[in-house]
Amino acid sequence: MTTPLPLPYTITFSSDFYLASGTVTVDLPRRKVLIIHELASNTYYLPRGRKDWSEPLEATAIRETYEESGCSASLLPVPLSTRCTPPSHNPPPPTSNVTRTQLELKNARFDPSGDLLLPNTARLTEPIALMQHLQKKNNALAVVLWYVATGDSQVPLAKETQMADEEYGALWVSFEEAPKMMVNSAYAQVLQRGIDLALAASEMDLDSEVHVNNGVAACQEDLPQPPPSHPQPRPQPSSPKVFDHGMGTKASETEVIQQPSLPVSPPDSEPS
Repeated sequence: MTTPLPLPYTITFSSDFYLASGTVTVDLPRRKVLIIHELASNTYYLPRGRKDWSEPLEATAIRETYEESGCSASLLPVPLSTRCTPPSHNPPPPTSNVTRTQLELKNARFDPSGDLLLPNTARLTEPIALMQHLQKKNNALAVVLWYVATGDSQVPLAKETQMADEEYGALWVSFEEAPKMMVNSAYAQVLQRGIDLALAASEMDLDSEVHVNNGVAACQEDLPQPPPSHPQPRPQPSSPKVFDHGMGTKASETEVIQQPSLPVSPPDSEPS
């Protein structure tokens, strides 16, 4: 007798769904986030789009962000909680390059099952959310993965980056106002989660900087201090020694002895 599963398995074949990804792109120093204005419907979204053939979803997220907004963004590692499988716990060989993921693994903490990474322990560029909805124009299931990215709101957005059938505007909005502008609560939740994780990453950077500075100061206090220096007495000049040249005259060490002068050739003279 088989045990019934709590949820039934569902199957959707490739002709009835597509994979997509997008970003919550933030400018942390200025507390702004990038959003998309769909001009035809006068609604606001986050940048996102379908993956190309053989394209990693992380690359899709960055490409679509650039195409829809003109912003050159990069993924931001954030201290999310995830069930992604961690890399091997075996240390890398001494000759191999140590990646950021391997360094983060040293700080990672998991729940008692070992399956769930606890928040605020390791910063990763894994998806922070998965969104599903039916696409109206083709009735296909859209499966969208969301990432946190970073960009510079002071850099002008590139022009003419959109597809022929796209008509979007892009703008940087404050962290406080952006969630209120989203087209629905699903986008608002994803946006807010991205902002919260980006701020948490920033706090971890500040804590790490303070910890390093305190450690350096403590090490400097523990170092042996050199003994205080005392000024050395300046040597007193000694009396000049006088010695006899053997010619009835005496000279001291400080006296300049005159040498007999040599004849000087007149200007432009030829050797004799």
